[in-house]
Amino acid sequence: MGQAIALRCPSLPSPSALSCPTRTIMSVNKSTPLVSGTAVPVGQTISPSYPVAEPVQAFAVQPVQAQPAVTASVMATNITIGPQDQVKLIDATTASILASVNSFTIKQRVKWWEAISQGCCEQANVYDIFDKQTGAHLFIAQEESDPCCRCCCAPHHSVRVDFKLVNAASRVWRSDAAPTVMSMERLGCCAKPFLGCFICHDSCKDGFYLQAGATVRQPGEVGIDSRTIGIATQPSCGGCFTPSINLMQRTQPGDGYEAFKPMAKIEGPCIFGGASELCCPSKFLVSGMTEDMDGNQKLNIGDLATITKEKPRNCSGCAREAFTDSDHFTVEYKEGVGLTPQQKATMMAGLLLADYMLFEQDNGMCEYTGNGLAFTFFDCYCCGCVVPCQVTVSNNNGGGGD
Repeated sequence: MGQAIALRCPSLPSPSALSCPTRTIMSVNKSTPLVSGTAVPVGQTISPSYPVAEPVQAFAVQPVQAQPAVTASVMATNITIGPQDQVKLIDATTASILASVNSFTIKQRVKWWEAISQGCCEQANVYDIFDKQTGAHLFIAQEESDPCCRCCCAPHHSVRVDFKLVNAASRVWRSDAAPTVMSMERLGCCAKPFLGCFICHDSCKDGFYLQAGATVRQPGEVGIDSRTIGIATQPSCGGCFTPSINLMQRTQPGDGYEAFKPMAKIEGPCIFGGASELCCPSKFLVSGMTEDMDGNQKLNIGDLATITKEKPRNCSGCAREAFTDSDHFTVEYKEGVGLTPQQKATMMAGLLLADYMLFEQDNGMCEYTGNGLAFTFFDCYCCGCVVPCQVTVSNNNGGGGD
């Protein structure tokens, strides 16, 4: 007990032989011939012509788990994050932006000629869409419409709004060179002469068709085809005292209404606009719908998203609200509910439709009419109609006043 037992493996070289850069030839009775044909005296040391291993320290080898090989085909594969649409129609770049961003800021550009002319020179709307968190400029929504129809029927005219992808850091005032990733088609006057009036028939309802990519259709040409992403319409009576928009999404290929199922309902406040915009934001709740739900059912849950018409933050914003119809919106998509890129795109198009329906009255707060200056306190929604609550300061033409 207590004795140390030494074990020796005769087949392994000793550590001293590994650590020495030279090797000693064992003793023999006569000179030992080498491979090169030279002879070396007994006991003489030589440096070998082959490399000799340097000494190494012993260490424990850990087990390694097998890893999957990364091939060129795997590296070239596009990695998609988040829920995916059942029928993919929009391009991969737009889909990745919509999938990764959950909050957007939409700013309508000020139309100076329209403001100066008090609405006599109606200009097309342009919206800049930003990532609310980073401020990155992502899309430009550019209205295309007939000038005569726009001047005579706005805001109930036929429009096509092209969503263009921004690929430059600078803000571009004309977006003709940017690629169109989707288009919102809205049918207005004169095909729907009672648009904006009391809704008693389908011809009185507002709505849109959202198409993937660029379209060759002219404003006023609408319909379902194989590239249609989503559809919007209004319920019976327009939601009564709640401005409502029903959104439908594509669930299968096809060019008929059977390819679409109810997706969501946008519901806004009864009172909005006018001077109330200076102090109160207007919130629209986007609630999920199922196939078995009645389209006229009121929800007001907001489990999918929240759209907000923002109030002005400074004096210049107050002036913009008072004398122009330029508006600022935000849309916040709920995280964790599994919204797909095309569902987000349909809701964003619904935001623009709500702007045309409710907030596009020229100089909605202060307006000069033939009878005098009209000041609007607020607007009230009733069954598809926007009814202003306003007071008019009449002109004094009596030479002393009455």
